[in-house]
This record gives sequence, C-alpha cells and structure tokens, in this order.
Amino acid sequence: MSLRARMLLLMALLALLPGIFAVIVTRQIVVQSLELSLSGELDRAVETGLRHSAQLYRSERERFRAAAARWAVAEERAQGSVDALIAELRALRPLEINDEDRVELIGPEGQRHPLQSAEDSVEVRESGDAPATMTASVSLPHSWRLELTRATDPTWRADAAQLQQSLQLLRVAHSERSQLERSYWVPFMLIYGLTLLFALGSAWQIGRGITVPVSRLVEATERVGKGDWTTQVATGSGAELRRLTDGFNAMVRTLDAQSQRLVDLEKMSGWREMARTLAHEVKNTLTPIQLTVEEMRQRYRGDDAEYAELLDECTRIVVEEVESLRNVVQRFREFSRPVELRPVPSDLNRLLADVAAMQKDLQCSTELDASIGEIEIDSDRIRQMLMNLAENARNALEGRDDAALRLFSRADGETVEIRLEDNGPGIPQAEWERVFEPYRSGRAGGLGLGMALSKGIVLAHHGEIHVEESREGGAAIVLRIPRIQPREEPA
Repeated sequence: MSLRARMLLLMALLALLPGIFAVIVTRQIVVQSLELSLSGELDRAVETGLRHSAQLYRSERERFRAAAARWAVAEERAQGSVDALIAELRALRPLEINDEDRVELIGPEGQRHPLQSAEDSVEVRESGDAPATMTASVSLPHSWRLELTRATDPTWRADAAQLQQSLQLLRVAHSERSQLERSYWVPFMLIYGLTLLFALGSAWQIGRGITVPVSRLVEATERVGKGDWTTQVATGSGAELRRLTDGFNAMVRTLDAQSQRLVDLEKMSGWREMARTLAHEVKNTLTPIQLTVEEMRQRYRGDDAEYAELLDECTRIVVEEVESLRNVVQRFREFSRPVELRPVPSDLNRLLADVAAMQKDLQCSTELDASIGEIEIDSDRIRQMLMNLAENARNALEGRDDAALRLFSRADGETVEIRLEDNGPGIPQAEWERVFEPYRSGRAGGLGLGMALSKGIVLAHHGEIHVEESREGGAAIVLRIPRIQPREEPA
C-alpha cells in the first residue's frame, strides 16, 4: 500500500472513530429524550390538567347560571312596561352579576332589550378550543326571558388551549415516533457525512502535499543511484519538506562536485602518468643522440673544409634541438608531479592587483571585492596559475591594439570567485569542457600543458575551474576556491 493510501486510511479512521462514539451517544440521547417526552405520565398529566380545566369551567358556569336563576326568582311579577321592568331588574341585580356581563331581556315575540351591555364576546368555536363565553338563560313570567353572557377568563382560556394543543402534539408524536427519530437522525447524519467528506478531502490534500514531494525524492534518489548527478527536486511547500528537499539538492550538488573532482583527479593522474612515462622515454634517448653526433664530429679527420663546416652546422642544430627537447621533458616531468601546496592566510585581492600590474602590454583592470579579506591559499601556486592564464589571454589577443584583460574577485559564502575576462575571439562553447585537457594548445608549438597545470593547482586547492563567455564577447576563466582549505584527517 502506498504512503498516500496509508495516510488517507489513517485520516479516515481518525475521522470515523470519534464519529462512531458520537453516533452511539447521540442515539442514546435521542431515544431517552423521546422516551421522556412521550412518556405515559406526561400524557396523563396533560389529560388531568384538561379535566381540571373543564371542571373549573363547568363550576364557574353553574355558579353563573345559579346567580341568573336567583335574579329571575327575585323578579316574579314581570308586569308593567318594558322600561319599568328593566329598571326593576337593574335594581334587583345580584352581586354575582358583573358589569362586564352582557344581559338582554327577550320578549315573547323575540324582541331584545339590552339590560346592560358589554363588549361582544367571542363565540364558541366548533374546533374544540376553550370556550370564550358562558351563557345562562332563565324564564320570567308572561313568556319573558332573561339571557346572560359572560366572557371566560383569558388566562384560563389560554392555559386550556395550551393544554389541548400539548395533548394533540403528544398524540401525534406517539403516532409518528419513528418519523421523529428520523427528523433527528437525518440532519445529524447529513452534517456528519459532510464533515467526514471534508475531513477526507483535507486528508487527501494534506497527504498529497506530503507524499508527492516524498515520491519525488524517492524517484530522485533512484536517478542519483543510477549516476544522474544533475538530479534536483522542486522545493516542497512545508518548512520541513523544504529543508528536506534543500538538503537533498545540496547533497546531490556536493556529490556531483565531489564526483566531478574525483573524475578530474583520475584524469589528471592518468595524464601525469603518461607525461612521466613520455618524459622518461624521451630523456633516455636524448643523451645518446647528442653524444653520437658530437663523437661523429670529433672523429672526422678529413680535409674537406666544406663537409667539415656542414658537419659542424648539423652538430650544432642537433645539440640545440636536444637541449630544447630536454626543456620539454622537464616540463613534462613538472606536469607529472602531484601539486604540493603550502596554504597560508593570504591577501587574494593584493595578489590579483600584483598580477594585473605585471601585464604591461595589456589594458589590465581590476574589480575586487573588499569584503574577501585573507583566505588560505598557496600564493606562489595561485600566482603561477594567474600568470599562466594571463599569458594565454595575451597570446589570444596578439596583434590587437585594444587588447584588454579584466580581473574580478567576489565573496560567495564559504568560497571566493575569481574571473579573468578578455576581449579576444573567445573559445567555442563545444571546446569549453576540453580546454583543460593536456596536449591541447590553441597556438602553434604549444604543448597544451598550461591549462592542465592551472586546473591541477585549482583542484589541489579543492576548488573548481571552468570557461564562460566574457561580457566583452571573449573568453572568461572562472575559478572558485574555498576560503579555508579542508584539513586532511590522519589515517
């Protein structure tokens, strides 16, 4: 299983496990809440409240009717005019009859005469709501009738309506309990499902942000294992991944530099061995050649002056060429020896300024970084190398009136960069990698050892050297040397 899949599974478990406990607890809460809300005791309590409310209404209505009956009994004559009857009834009104009650006197033919008026009461509705009024109708002599209407207490009416509504809700809840449970579960599961999807999506993104860089590192490691030292990994987004990828890239660059340095050292070792062998073989033949020619000249006893002169001339030429070959052999022998350094703290900028001052036949300028200070180098070897590079530039610029050479120095962290730039014809880019190979010379009669010797000095300083194009269009030789030379650990 891949790392991404494992991380996604882990995040899913972390999201699901708390959810399982939440489901169990929520289910218990919902069940207990419904049991408490829909318990029989609650139903009975509401029904008891409704019965007491109805009994209170009936008792109040009976007292109202009794008061109306006593009023009717008090007035038994019911004689005279209507106005006189109304006045007499008003005088005999019992204390139980309130000013807010509506009282009407109804004649034999149904005519209505208000005895006392109050605001119209709400009529009793057939919906089962608590009655808004209570009425009492009592008969008087001669077919007259007294009708009384009283509004019920609003507080009682509201309480009774609330009890009735509660009882209806309880009965509906009992009949639809499963639907009520679903009404709790559906929103909960919807919210939990969305939360789970969000958690999984976040886990996917987080896992991808971790596993993708790790996968790139694994692939890059495999490429490095196969010898691809140019491999680099894109920097990750997180601080830890950024440090990891930066460290990996720095490690690969270091390995590449070390590998290239080992390759260069191996090549240099092979070239030196070949130079040593060549110098040995050539040196062994030079002395016999010279002695043989000189002996030939000494043994001639003839009197042919012209021939003797020719023999002297040939002997001189051979001896001179042998001496020239000895110089070449000496240079091969110097090249074949490993470079031995004596690094001490030295002022690099002063050394560059001295080299520039010695180039009398060139327009030489410097651009030096004052922050460099002293670095550990073998100043004699570095001077030898810089003079050799300046000589190469002079040869490339031969015959030009505007021949110019510029020397630069720049601090670059733990290393120092040195640049020598000329305004000559330059070096073809295809030859940049082969410039430092021995026996490759850009001028007639050259041995091609100068650039190889320069590279050997730079490698001995644990540095690197390469060719670029200068800003003037010519060649630029770029060197990077550590500020402090690494110490060799004792074996």
